[in-house]
Amino acid sequence: MNMESDDIAVERPVLATVVVAAVATVAYLGVQLALDGAVAPAETASFVLIFTLVYVAGSRYLRERTDGSDDGAAGDDTAGDTVE
Repeated sequence: MNMESDDIAVERPVLATVVVAAVATVAYLGVQLALDGAVAPAETASFVLIFTLVYVAGSRYLRERTDGSDDGAAGDDTAGDTVE
């Protein structure tokens, strides 16, 4: 994973959530305009809300899961590799 984006998500979770919502809005508006030629505000708002909630919840779940398994038992073979 990109460590810089991980730092932003941990240090400024509200900003990260706003960025996810903004990107989802722009992407969905683009799809609506390309397919329908019109924008449905209620449809866009519900998509952005659901997408953002699922993305943020999934990100937090994966972060907690990887933070809690630092013992290397989760199949991460790089835990013992060191560069000298």
